[in-house]
Amino acid sequence: MSHQTDYEALFSKLTLPEPPAGLAKTILARIEKRERRMLAIKASAQGVFFAASVWVIQIGYTNLVDGFQRSGFLTFTSLLFSDFSLVTSNLSDYLFSIIESFPIFSAAILLGGVALAIWSMGMLISDAMLANGHRFSLLKQ
Repeated sequence: MSHQTDYEALFSKLTLPEPPAGLAKTILARIEKRERRMLAIKASAQGVFFAASVWVIQIGYTNLVDGFQRSGFLTFTSLLFSDFSLVTSNLSDYLFSIIESFPIFSAAILLGGVALAIWSMGMLISDAMLANGHRFSLLKQ
């Protein structure tokens, strides 16, 4: 028991360390600064993704228009308006020709670019709103 009393006497004389004044605000300010920096980097990356998706849309549109002209899709489609009786009499062959001549890969590139543009623009807007301080309310309390 003498050891226990020695420790109790030693610990009773110790003073607990106190954090410096304003430490919590300093920590929160640094966290906010780092979060804003990371959001600015993310917003910049989303801007690059959006620009790349606009470029993919432009390439996809050019390839789709070129594919329509080279594949004969427009010729087959115009047959529907010029000789409707021929189309109705050979409907299954006509539909197969339309499906076969459609430039599917160019259309897929175009739709992929549009989907990427919508996604990247949404993320860009979200990150820009966060970077402008809509969620940083820790220091305002």
